[in-house]
Order: sequence, then structure tokens, then C-alpha cells
Amino acid sequence: MTVSSVGGPRWVDIARGEVSREVFVDDQIYRSEIEKIFNRTWGFLAHETEIPAPGDYVVRKLGIAEIVVARDRQGNIQAFLNSCRHRGAQVCRADSGNARNFVCPYHGWTYDQTGALLTTTFDKHLPKDIDMSALGLPKVPRLETHKGLIFGSWNTEVAPLSNYIGEFAWYLDPFLSRTPGGMEVLAPPHRWRVKCNWKVGALNFVGDAQHILTTHVGPLTLDPVRAARAGFATAAENSFQVVDDAGHGCTLTYLAPGLPENSYQTHPKDLEALYRDSLQPGQLEMLSKLRVIVGTIFPNLSFIETQVGPEEKAVIMRQWQPLSGTDMEIRSWILAEREATPEYKSNVLRKGFHNFGAAGVFEQDDVELWASATLASDNSIAKQFPYSFHTALPYLDKPDESHQGPCKVFRPADTEVAQLEFMRRWGQLMEPVA
Repeated sequence: MTVSSVGGPRWVDIARGEVSREVFVDDQIYRSEIEKIFNRTWGFLAHETEIPAPGDYVVRKLGIAEIVVARDRQGNIQAFLNSCRHRGAQVCRADSGNARNFVCPYHGWTYDQTGALLTTTFDKHLPKDIDMSALGLPKVPRLETHKGLIFGSWNTEVAPLSNYIGEFAWYLDPFLSRTPGGMEVLAPPHRWRVKCNWKVGALNFVGDAQHILTTHVGPLTLDPVRAARAGFATAAENSFQVVDDAGHGCTLTYLAPGLPENSYQTHPKDLEALYRDSLQPGQLEMLSKLRVIVGTIFPNLSFIETQVGPEEKAVIMRQWQPLSGTDMEIRSWILAEREATPEYKSNVLRKGFHNFGAAGVFEQDDVELWASATLASDNSIAKQFPYSFHTALPYLDKPDESHQGPCKVFRPADTEVAQLEFMRRWGQLMEPVA
């Protein structure tokens, strides 16, 4: 184990630029990271626009525990365990809906929109001194929001969400709140399972520019002119990666050389003035040159803004929910500005899911290879040979000092710096230094 290794002697070796395959297939490591990462950090639960009215709810997971995220009668957001205090049955059995109260289908225990117990149906048989308030659905102890995103944590001592996201918000917020009304979710998320580890998806979005021209050769070949104009083949020197000590990161790919800048020519013209009212000058400049951004909020919330049509940009959120060492569930949301026209929202929703939905053009390319890598890696012979992150090594200690934005910035964008930094943070949480 080298001095710079983290996460155990065979897991993450920063100095060698290698990560053990066990990290991506082992069920014991999966169970450990649930306790050490997912039960101790912030986890994304929902977007506020998914539960706009009192009684609205969605069922999600925080770590591996299923929870209900609801808006109560006072308009406040609540989050509580989706397991009855009597015999543990799921109180909510639908993915989403609206409910005056939550009634367990097993024995009829009834809870209000805050998770408080109203009746057991057989209250007359309870001890006279029983404290009904102690039998409500267990609440998520920490619940905070950022630009419409609802996060929760089982850890009462977790740092405030604003500290957790930190300076990385400078890059994230232009895709969450670039108009006064902010963004809204356009439809329930697509949801599907993939036979691979959750970190594969998180790494892909945090900074894997190397896979584009090979993995996605199909879509690029089908429309080579659009692909060239959109900048898929833009030299990586024109783009950059951003990394944060908390494990967050993103890759920004700028427009191909020769295309006009400072015109928002890739965004809706009728929203330009709203962007100027809501964003800082540096963020506006970033948007004006941007073809696509992909990023990950550690541990498992990713986002992408990509072109789906003339002056049409889809903002997509993606969550990689761990199910085992070799299995995950993906949820994918499409967002648009609240002030956008109904026609624009309809187009963005349809085209966004066409590209990045469960059967999306790019999605089919990715998940087949992710499952293939998992299958090929999950055996005693393959585990002897770690994954390579070697293209990060010449750049890890050489951030681009000329960049004006926050966090550490690296050029070119087609290295593995952001991915190795993500794994560094993962290793630190899995095996803290004494």
C-alpha cells in the first residue's frame, strides 16, 4: 500500500492511478459503502416541483431505506420511512400520488402527511398510558433544499447542505436556477435497472470524455454533420474538467471552433433576458460557449445539459441507486425553465427521453458496455488486475491557474482526473485516515 493509497490496500491507489475491480463488483464493499457513505452524507430525494400541492408525495430511497417525501397541509416538505411501525408493511405502495392520510394496508394504522400516527384502528386495546406521538413513521432527521433539489441525510451531524455543495454550486446553479422561476420536472422519472455498480454511472458523468467517439459512434455516424456542428469532436483543449474536494465534479465541453459565442445560440432566445437577471457574468459567459456539461454531485446524483434541437437544451438529472455490488437502479428526470412555453417543454421532454431515457439513443450504448464490463470483471482472475486511471497522473498536480471560476480546474478535458478524484473521495470515506 503506497502512502497515497486510500480505501484499503487494494482499493484506490492514487499514486499508481489504479482502482481495484473489487470496488465495482463486491457485495461486502457495497454493504460497507451504504453504512459509511450513503447513511452519513447527503442524498438526493426529489425535486420540489414533483410535490407541488399539499398531500402530494413520491416514494424514493435514502441509502437503501425506502422513504416517502410528501408536502403537508401547511406546504412544508416531509420525509419519513415507508414502513409501518406495527408490522413493517409499506405504507405507500405507489411511486407517487396525493393522499390526505397514509393508511397501512396490513392492519389499518393511519398516519398524517407529516408521518404522525393518527390511529391504530384498535386504539381501544392500547395501554392507557401509551405515547402515540412516539409511534409515528421515523422521520429523516436532516432535510434541506438547494435550488429546488430536496436532499436528506440519516446523519444528524452532517454538515449543512450549503457547505456540502460548496463552491461547486457556481457550476451547478446555472442549470437549476437560471431564471427567476427556476426549473421544473416535466414528467415522472424513467426508472430501470442495470447489471452494474452505481459508481460506473457516477464516474461516466463526472468526467469520462474518452468514451464518446467509440461508445457513441452510432449516433455520431447517423448524423455526422450535426455532430460536427454541435462540437462532439471539439478538441479537448477547448474544454475542461472541474473537481471539488467533496468528490463533486463536471466536464464542460465548449462549442466547436468557428461557431458564434456570447449569443446563447443554443438556448431559447426568449429566455435570454431572464438568464441575465438570474446569473453572474461568469456563469453567463459559460452558458454562451457551452455545448454540453456533464457532472456528478457526490455520491450518486448526476446531471447533464445537452442540445436536443435548435435553441433547445434538455437539462437531465440522473440518480444511480445502489442495489448490490453488481446491480443498480437508474432514475432519470427531464427539467426545463418554468417560464418556457408549453411547446418548448413538450419538445424538450420528448427529445430528452429520446436521447437519455430508458431506451435512449445514448443510454443503450452506455448500459450495454457497463453490464459487459461488470460481467467480465466479476471473477477471481479478472480481480487480480486493477482498472486503469493512468491518464490522470500527468495532470493531477497541475490545475489550470488561469481559470477564473471556483474549485480546481484541469485541461484538457479528455483525461481521467475527475474520475480519479471522485474515487479518491470515495476511498477517504470508506477508510478514513486515523
